[in-house]
Amino acid sequence: MADDTPPSETPAQRRLTTDPERIREWAEARDAVPIRVRDGEGHGHSFARRDEMGEHHEEVTWDEFAERFEDDDLVFVYHEEEPTGEGMGFFEIVERDRAFERADLGRDELEDSLRRGETVTTEIVETQVVETEVVERDTIESEVIDTELVEREVVDSERLSRDIVDTEFVADDTIEVAVDETRLDTIEEIERYIVESRIVDIDIEQDQEMERDVVETDIELESVQRSILESDVLRSSVTADDVLEREAIQSQRTEGDAVRSELIERRTVEEELDERRRLVYVFEESELLESEIVGSEVLDGEIIDIEEYDRMEAGEMEAGAVGDESTASPESEAGMGPADASPVELSHHDQGKDVVDESGQQIGMVAEVEGQTAYIDPEPGLTDRLKARLDWGGHGDEDYPVEAPQILEITDDEVVIRSE
Repeated sequence: MADDTPPSETPAQRRLTTDPERIREWAEARDAVPIRVRDGEGHGHSFARRDEMGEHHEEVTWDEFAERFEDDDLVFVYHEEEPTGEGMGFFEIVERDRAFERADLGRDELEDSLRRGETVTTEIVETQVVETEVVERDTIESEVIDTELVEREVVDSERLSRDIVDTEFVADDTIEVAVDETRLDTIEEIERYIVESRIVDIDIEQDQEMERDVVETDIELESVQRSILESDVLRSSVTADDVLEREAIQSQRTEGDAVRSELIERRTVEEELDERRRLVYVFEESELLESEIVGSEVLDGEIIDIEEYDRMEAGEMEAGAVGDESTASPESEAGMGPADASPVELSHHDQGKDVVDESGQQIGMVAEVEGQTAYIDPEPGLTDRLKARLDWGGHGDEDYPVEAPQILEITDDEVVIRSE
């Protein structure tokens, strides 16, 4: 095994020896000890300084080294010039046959000299194999050329807030409300990717100078797959080792240096949404909870004397009597008295109509009609009005009966009763 001195700087004159004492003298001059290289190729014998020993180096005793050196039939080769400063200089521990092949002396002559324990100086033909560590860094560029969202399902939704923006009555019993809502959705998605990867740059580092074209590069598919999984191509973070172990990503080479990969990603996503909604509400029931006069203003007024008021009241009574006679039915002319005559006729169609007095003030609603008697429900709600229109149920205990003679007029929407 040789040190890291470049071959171009190595002198041609070398010394060869099999004498353990000469080898020990050379090593101690450089503060080096014999070691065995674990998991190394060949015989595994070498030398290293104690402060430079690595994790694969195991120090051995000189006795053990000498025994193994002889058993393995080895030769120690080193520089004729022996520097003892920085560095250990060039050295090799090679098999005897290999040393003989490289030396310029005859095999027999060299063999005899080594057997006698002599140190032989010779010129060696360089056929040294230099172990070179090559570090290749490839820059891989990946591009998603096709993607398809195969499945998307909302598995949970939570409303975070709701604020009323606007309200509007669009009918007597209908209201529209505009609201702003914020919602958090949990979504499960499955997406298919087709990714194309290319090598865009190669950086090679090596511990010996050599032409770049000596090193052949052939990128592995696993390296491409790992670069995809560790990049930002996917939306979720994944463990590359687990995906590669399960072979969940498929890759193949295409024309040129490109690699095309196919993979399917399943992920859970949380999305926060801001939405504006229009809500429509229809009133089913109305109830007066409280009433308060907030303002009152007299628009006109005068003082009248008592006699004038009495004359006005008497004139209204006479006008009413004339009106009764002029609107009397043929039956009344035939002998029926004014008390028996009815100016209007009630029917079931009058149920649900508003009941007002002569001044237009609403009193209530016709809840039910039985014959020529109307039962009045004072200030009813919407539900009672619908029930009356549809003739649901009979009159209640709080309904007030009004006979037909008490009714002044019946219109399409109202029943007007006499004030008296």
